[in-house]
Amino acid sequence: MRFVLDDEQRALIDAVTTLLDRHAGPDRIRTLGGVEPRYDTELSWELTRSGYTNCFQSPDTGPLEAALVVEAVARSLGVTSAGATCLIAPATIGELPDGPIAVVRAGAHGPARYVADATTILVVGDDEVRLIAASGDGERVRSAYGYPMGRVGSDPGEVVPGVLPERATAWWRVALAIELVGTMTAALEHTITYVRDRHQFGRPIGSFQALQHRLAESTVLAEGSRWLALEAAWNGAPTENSAAALAHAVTAAKRIMTETHQLTGAMGFTTEYDLHLWTMRIPALVREAEAMTPPGRAVAESRWSLRSA
Repeated sequence: MRFVLDDEQRALIDAVTTLLDRHAGPDRIRTLGGVEPRYDTELSWELTRSGYTNCFQSPDTGPLEAALVVEAVARSLGVTSAGATCLIAPATIGELPDGPIAVVRAGAHGPARYVADATTILVVGDDEVRLIAASGDGERVRSAYGYPMGRVGSDPGEVVPGVLPERATAWWRVALAIELVGTMTAALEHTITYVRDRHQFGRPIGSFQALQHRLAESTVLAEGSRWLALEAAWNGAPTENSAAALAHAVTAAKRIMTETHQLTGAMGFTTEYDLHLWTMRIPALVREAEAMTPPGRAVAESRWSLRSA
């Protein structure tokens, strides 16, 4: 993989960003309910109508371009199952079903993203992947973590033949990693704007070296997470690569969540300020990541098994 996007990839990012500027963002998510938003069927339809949900399987694009779309949606606070629709489903079940898609771990307790709205639920177990054809009106669970949440019912679903749970898990990790990248990067950019505009002692607080060092370290963490996730997508989500990408993204996101709120001071902890619309999503994504085998452990297990083979 080249670590410089080509003209067509940059054009893709520009185009999907233009669409998201019209149909997503802080104002849109506040309209949808803020930290307890409704599923954005309008945005989902726009992404599908414009062909962005088909990047994975298109002859002119592929998994890398699909990951770029997922990143852009996360940056723009899109309330749509882009990770599952653009990456996980096409890599596992092939043909995309209509409507929202949720992905859950078999046997996991607690609510999961998009389950209450999903028309398709992928249940990833240790030995098989099951598909539940849902009604899109499942049990909702109140949450302040930036996504509509719900609980899976008692329907066990049907086994998806020929789909290895290891493959589904690997792409799930890539999707979560790139969602974390989009989320933490937007939070960091929001904070950089704040420290440029906020003056103290007669100068922007961003001019103080201590703050610059913390922002630089956060930027390196976010960029490292981004390229690890994109590289994993480019290479077809190998087990170790996808686990390493998610492990790095989880560590980076936790650090950036703390740094952005500390650097924005009291303002960063108010609901009137937009920062929390991104950072409150991080715990939900981290929890989802760790509901599987924790990614750091998965990296170690993958390397150990390769060396033992």
